[in-house]
Amino acid sequence: MWYGTLLMRCLLYGVLCREENGEWVMEEKLEGHSDWVRDVAWCPGIGLPISRIASCSQDCKVMIWTKDETVGGKWNSVVLKTFSDVVWHGSWSITGDILAVSGADNKVTLWKESMEGAWVCVSEVDKGQEGGTQQPQIS
Repeated sequence: MWYGTLLMRCLLYGVLCREENGEWVMEEKLEGHSDWVRDVAWCPGIGLPISRIASCSQDCKVMIWTKDETVGGKWNSVVLKTFSDVVWHGSWSITGDILAVSGADNKVTLWKESMEGAWVCVSEVDKGQEGGTQQPQIS
């Protein structure tokens, strides 16, 4: 597991790398986006057998990448959402259960994984509305 070595790993051009003996070594190639990846956020999960990454892209998609060490340790991906415009940034809450996403549409959305494993938008703030308006979505 690599939870303690996040600073020694990077995701560049869809390639997950790790530092080994002072050199960068390709660990795995993550394919899924069709344009530039604008941001990558590692989900906090110290002590858990699951690693999770969110990637935001010029292709208007946010993808969630998950690696479960208990079932073979292969990275799997799911498209969180295809937005109407470029997605610039993703950031996990300190507990790792909520993902904030922002993009060129001037909105910030908060996402949470349901008990069934589906990602659900739990809140949306639209900067385009006067003063910004929070529109919670209850599921």
